[in-house]
Amino acid sequence: MFFQRASMNTIKHAFHLINVLGNIVPHAGRRFLLDRLGFGRVLQRASKGSIDQVKLPNGYDLFFNPMLHWNATNPKNHEPEVTALLHRYLESGAVFYDIGANIGLHSLIASKIVGPAGRVLAFEPGEINLKYFRRTLENGVPNVSLHEFAIGATDETRIFDVRGGAMSGRLIESREKAVDPVSVQVRSIDSLVAEGYPRPDVIKIDIEGGEADALQGAAKTLETYPVVICEMHDFAPEGVRRATKALMEAGYRLTRLTDRSPSDHARSHHVVAVRGDCS
Repeated sequence: MFFQRASMNTIKHAFHLINVLGNIVPHAGRRFLLDRLGFGRVLQRASKGSIDQVKLPNGYDLFFNPMLHWNATNPKNHEPEVTALLHRYLESGAVFYDIGANIGLHSLIASKIVGPAGRVLAFEPGEINLKYFRRTLENGVPNVSLHEFAIGATDETRIFDVRGGAMSGRLIESREKAVDPVSVQVRSIDSLVAEGYPRPDVIKIDIEGGEADALQGAAKTLETYPVVICEMHDFAPEGVRRATKALMEAGYRLTRLTDRSPSDHARSHHVVAVRGDCS
C-alpha cells in the first residue's frame, strides 16, 4: 500500500511538472507539446477518474482532478489579484457572472461574498470541468447556478476544442483545425439578460482568447456598467485589441493587473474595467 501511494504521488508530481511547463513556454510551444506530441491526450487518459478535494477558506469543499487542475491544489495562490477584486467590487446581494468558470473556484469565493440574497451564474462548456463543478455543487451551494454552455457574440452552435485538457479549451472558427472538437451551445450575455437572467453587477471573463466576442455580445449590458474582470491572452493580440476597444468605447476605464502567480499562463494578463468616472 505504501509503495502504491508513493507511486501515485510520483505520477501526480510528474503531471504537475508537465502542467507547469505547459504554462511557462510560449503559446506555440504549448500547442506543440499538447497537440503535436500528444501530451494533452496522454494527460487526460492517465488522469481519468482521479479526484481530490480541498476545503476553501470560506468553508466550501472544492472537488478537482489533481493531475489536470493543478491550480486547485493551493487555491489561495491561484490568481490572488482576481480574488482581491471580487472582495473589492462584490457585495451582499450582488449578481456575479463567472464566464469560463472552470471547476468553480471563483464562483465559490463569490458565493460567500454575495450571500443568500445574491446570485452567482457560472458558465462553462468543458465536460471535464463540469464533472467536478457538479460534484462540488452536490454538497449544497444554493446561490450558484451552473450553465453548461459557452458565452460568445451571438446565440449559435460552435466548435469547442478541448485541446490541452481542462485548462485551455476554447471556441474555434470552422476553418481552424480542431484536435478534440465537440459542438457546444453558445449564448450572448445580452440575449440571456433579455430572456430574464439577472443583470450582472460584476463579470469575470476567462475564455482563452474569446473575450472580445463575449464583450461584443454584451454591448447592451455594458451600458449598465457592471465591473468587468477580464483575462487577456497575448497569443491572440487581435482579440486583445478588440476586447480593449469594446470596453473603452462603452465608457470604461481599464487598469492592467500585474500580480501574476507562477502557475498561471505566462503570456496573459488581467484587466479590471470600471465606469470611466468611477474609482
